Amino acid sequence: MRKILCAFYLCLISCYSFYAQVLDKTANDRLVIQHELVASKQVKENIYIHTDKDIYEPGEDLWFKAYILNGNDLKISQQTKIIFVELRKLGEKEVITKEIYDATNGFASGHLFLADILKDGTYQLIVHTKNTMENASKTILANKQIEIRESIIPKILIDSEFHKKTYERTDTVQLEIAVFSRSRVPYIEASVIAELFSTDKKIGRIKVKTDEKGEAKLTFPVKKTTNAAYIKLRVQYKGETVHYSVDIPFQNPAAIQFGMYPEGGNLVENLPNTVAFKAVDHHGKPLHVEGDLYEDGKKVRSFEVTHFGMGKFLFTPKPYKKYTVQLSNPVLDSTFQLPDIRKSGIKLQVDRSNQKNIHCSITKTTDISPQKVYIRVQNRGNVYWMATASLTKDRIRFKIPCNKLPQGIAEVTIFNERFQPLAERLVYANLDQKLHVKLEEISKMLYRQKEKVNMRFSVKDQFGKPAIGHFSLSVFDHLYAKKDNHYSILPHYYLFSELKGHVYNASYYFDEKNKDRDKHLDLVLLTQGWRTYIWNPENLLDAHDYVKPFREEVTGRAFQVTKEKTLKNAKGAEIKVVLPKRITSIHTDSNGNFALPVNYLKIGRGYEITFLPINSESIILEATFPFDEIGKRTKKKLLLFPKSDRLVSEKKQSSYDSEFSFNETNYLEEVKLTGYKDRDKNSGENVIYKDFPSGDYVCHEYGVLNCRNHRSGSPPIEGKRYRLNSGQYVVFGNTKVKKGEKKTAFLMVKGFYPTKEFYNPTYDKAEDKLFPDNRKTLFWSPKLISNEKGEINVSFYTSDVQTTFFGRLEGTNGSGLFGANYFQFNVN
Repeated sequence: MRKILCAFYLCLISCYSFYAQVLDKTANDRLVIQHELVASKQVKENIYIHTDKDIYEPGEDLWFKAYILNGNDLKISQQTKIIFVELRKLGEKEVITKEIYDATNGFASGHLFLADILKDGTYQLIVHTKNTMENASKTILANKQIEIRESIIPKILIDSEFHKKTYERTDTVQLEIAVFSRSRVPYIEASVIAELFSTDKKIGRIKVKTDEKGEAKLTFPVKKTTNAAYIKLRVQYKGETVHYSVDIPFQNPAAIQFGMYPEGGNLVENLPNTVAFKAVDHHGKPLHVEGDLYEDGKKVRSFEVTHFGMGKFLFTPKPYKKYTVQLSNPVLDSTFQLPDIRKSGIKLQVDRSNQKNIHCSITKTTDISPQKVYIRVQNRGNVYWMATASLTKDRIRFKIPCNKLPQGIAEVTIFNERFQPLAERLVYANLDQKLHVKLEEISKMLYRQKEKVNMRFSVKDQFGKPAIGHFSLSVFDHLYAKKDNHYSILPHYYLFSELKGHVYNASYYFDEKNKDRDKHLDLVLLTQGWRTYIWNPENLLDAHDYVKPFREEVTGRAFQVTKEKTLKNAKGAEIKVVLPKRITSIHTDSNGNFALPVNYLKIGRGYEITFLPINSESIILEATFPFDEIGKRTKKKLLLFPKSDRLVSEKKQSSYDSEFSFNETNYLEEVKLTGYKDRDKNSGENVIYKDFPSGDYVCHEYGVLNCRNHRSGSPPIEGKRYRLNSGQYVVFGNTKVKKGEKKTAFLMVKGFYPTKEFYNPTYDKAEDKLFPDNRKTLFWSPKLISNEKGEINVSFYTSDVQTTFFGRLEGTNGSGLFGANYFQFNVN
């Protein structure tokens, strides 16, 4: 237990309604020590992944940086020295790639080659560490979703336009579409299949062909559109197929999810109650609604949305009254019941907040006898503030000093004398407590091809003083960004890792231009106040089994083959380890166990390390690799990544990025630059571990084990004889002993993934500009550190690509503060 927090445990509220007394030992044990013990086992590390872009083509290198922070205070983790990285396709269990990288002082960075054979789809880049393997959480936050697309701009493009801006449910729906190439050439006689869907099933289908202008008109009668929500289009032309969905702009959506959430957890009779509400459609898109509260069928007040489908209203429930809600805009037949109303109880409310304090109040019904209560404020499992109070009056007020809290979501809980929770409220503290990162200077906003770009950023703390931080910067073509997803460093650490459910437009709350963002963020907490992690020790101490330590090294056992062809533990056996530039050895213990030190994997970076017993005729090996254990431990865990925001339904919609420019450069790209395999300076390089390629397989053409000339094949069979690239023959695995067969016992493990520098050309000389340069990522650096003046200076050159480029600079000071700056410029 950290002694520095003891002052917080004994902290008293300087308010007239609280007693100045020391928190007793029992209360301290139950509400603080047990609580923090459980929290420390829940999330040991919180990892954010910054990639150089969001969308890739097969054959590229993916560049990444992992921010590895302590889960409870968001300071850099000094414990993790290596990370285990997996690449999976979304929805599939099979792991495509498994690699190991260095981690130093809370950061890890590198690249990962995305093979040419990867198909279009969404993939998950997942980072594991020893600490994440040893936590008790049921979820995995350390993952980043990327898209892999063979063509960033499809060969078939679609413009669609409804004949009305909005529709009533009694209207016929007409949709006109235009189908064309990337050079705006109409596709004549293209096949179009349009399927009409409600929220959960198909309700109509139309098949047409485009005319001589590449256009087609789709008409859905009223009887089909009454419950409709969207249209799925499938367009085919000369062997190419594209799928595209358009939302129908109905005034009344097909379905509304409307929820009401009492502040503090419960509604109580005869007390003022604040009720927050949230309205979304079937896609989770916010809806603007208006409604009325009814008491025994009589309207008592009206309300409406104030921000992203959310709002709140205040009322005092009366005894023996029935309360319901009806929506007036859009008009619905449904009536919504409020949560159950208690006849007596205690309420916790936030009255107001400012930069210094969060002002709260506790109210109780008259039948509740005076009693002692405990007030606890915790953030990510750490208790930062506690106090006691005596409920001698119907209402008492208190204030929580913000200078005692870090930035983020804090949980305020009221406990009775038996340490049972009575009410709870989430609050957000210190929204401006961050690193303020500003692009102070950029040489220009419009560049020519292969021109030098100079930038200077400033980094300051919340007091306006220069700050030192560790940052990563990517500059890339805007077409490779997922503009509808708000996964970035501040939303990840302050919202996504703390709340369940989808937070719409999460970046909004960290943009200082939005003046009411603090009030709007409070609505998010009121409506999504269910934490990803439940911190109550009574629920958790018995809920999780002991998590055994995770071994980062390769472990195994050596067996002695007896004359009777039985196996026994090979005590003290010597195992030779073949490293790139030397040969060493390790020995088994009294039970035949051995471990390959992690340092050997680092020495063998880019190689496959071979280890085999000195007496290979009579000893065989079996081994457990870290990724095997990772697979077992993560099998039932849920990968969490924020959903993309559903775009607003509009009269005009397009299947491609609306910012795509149909100029000559893009036309040439359609003909000549369809994939990175055709380009020379932005393609990745397939990593082959020297001596053997990664993975174990037998090529189909020659039957060679881990063939250098063929990158895939069938899994090898244990005990079967295979030819190596050298021409020699080995028995794979050799875990079974067969009479009359020569035994070969060896194991191979990949070392750390190879390192290389990001390609950053210079064009100081005119002759250098003669060569084509089609880089989509202009700059990537995972190790930028602001100097003592709080400055970061970078320079790089543009490529031949004429487009808009996005920039993302993100980082931390290592002590719980984060900062980011997002910018763009044009090349023309």
